[in-house]
Amino acid sequence: MSLPKTLLAAALGLGLGFLPLASTPPTTTAAQSQKMLCAANEELIFGAVTTGGKMVCLCGSPNLTAQRGYLQYRFGRPGQIELEYPAERAGSQQRFHYAHYTRFQREWASVRFRNREYNYRLFYSFDGETGRPTTEYGLNVYLGEGDKGTNFTLRRNTVVGRLQALEDILPCDREDPTNDCP
Repeated sequence: MSLPKTLLAAALGLGLGFLPLASTPPTTTAAQSQKMLCAANEELIFGAVTTGGKMVCLCGSPNLTAQRGYLQYRFGRPGQIELEYPAERAGSQQRFHYAHYTRFQREWASVRFRNREYNYRLFYSFDGETGRPTTEYGLNVYLGEGDKGTNFTLRRNTVVGRLQALEDILPCDREDPTNDCP
């Protein structure tokens, strides 16, 4: 499924609390939307548009592994990236942490990183126990410990890629209580 570049940009806007789903986004070419904020020579590992119209992306070098390549988080709009983390690409995989939890009819996956005093968590959640299965994607940005922070809802119809693709690449998130790190 191809997604417009501006749609991805719209979905990444920051706002307090979870935002309701917005209307259908404007269209762009399939090639533009498939890469979102990633360069032509990079892989889009995960990307989505916030309900506010900005894009959230995890971009990586081709053939990314735990020991080779790089991973970067990007937030903003095409041509207007507001945050690129980390600035230094070497060893960037060690700056992110991966968590995954699964049981019958439930799944949770997240990628967390800290940039200065702020914590960021991209997540995917599936709940099939309620009778009507629900899938949710989001971004939490919070200051320090205990801060409720800012939550961005990511439009499901704009999601490209899977956080689960990073399971064998990123260190296990020992701060996530649902995660079972080896």
